[in-house]
Amino acid sequence: MRPRATIDVSHLPNSAWDERSPLWWGNLLLALIESSTVLLMLATYFYLRMNERLWPPPKVDVFPPILNPNPDLGVATANVLMLIGSCALMYWTDMAARRKDKPKVVLGLVIMLVVSIVAMVLRWYEFKATKFWWNDNAYASTLWWTLGLHFTYLLAGAGEFFIMGLWISTHRLDEKHAMDVTLAGGYWYWVAGTATLIYAVIFIGPRIL
Repeated sequence: MRPRATIDVSHLPNSAWDERSPLWWGNLLLALIESSTVLLMLATYFYLRMNERLWPPPKVDVFPPILNPNPDLGVATANVLMLIGSCALMYWTDMAARRKDKPKVVLGLVIMLVVSIVAMVLRWYEFKATKFWWNDNAYASTLWWTLGLHFTYLLAGAGEFFIMGLWISTHRLDEKHAMDVTLAGGYWYWVAGTATLIYAVIFIGPRIL
């Protein structure tokens, strides 16, 4: 009986970085799937726009009626600028993770946790800035669901930063968990990018369409 052929892989590393890692591809596919969800919500927004003469639809359940109820820009602008700016901090944390610099990684994750919590608080005020309640009309429902969808991404990011920060602060920063930090970075860049797209459509769009 012939012995089974074997391949010696003992010299190969236990983990891989970036596109050589299956987790990296899983992260990318997750972003693509969720991107399609965001695009479906924005497609709904533009479909509704085609059926209305005035956009946004006038708010007639108040006195006096608001004929041009464009969403307020203040809080939403502050939020999207903070998310875009936080990408630099996330990149700094990503690079620290690649160097296995545990103190800087923990610091970066703590600050990113604070950023994500602040972003969620600001998102609550963004709901109010739409000037509609979620069930006022189809336009309002689309706005609330789109902003709410992105809120879940912020919540997921906060959970990631909290869990990773807690683990790394109490354990040795090994290569596996350093790679997890870099994947969280990729996810956060996507969160900031989708936030910018949503801001452009919902808050800026009605003023130029």
